[in-house]
Amino acid sequence: MSRKLDQLITLMKMSNMAVLEEYRRRLERDRVYVRILEVSDGSLSYSRLSKKLSQELGVAEITVKKKIADLKEMGALVTIRKGGEVFYVNSGLMD
Repeated sequence: MSRKLDQLITLMKMSNMAVLEEYRRRLERDRVYVRILEVSDGSLSYSRLSKKLSQELGVAEITVKKKIADLKEMGALVTIRKGGEVFYVNSGLMD
């Protein structure tokens, strides 16, 4: 089953290569997007992630939160709920 899903994902990526490349280029030009994807391993809650990156990058926390929402909408981040908290993991879509 896992192998079949991997094949489907590969086919979807191949059929949308141009779109994914455009998103990749857009994301690579923005250090906030890049850093969010680098640290999104499911270990930091949404609030801790946004606060940490806001302080680290010297940008407003609302900016980080907006970019997290953008990445989630693009499919670059996957949501994991643990209790009452939300965590994010890089989906690998942009890899």
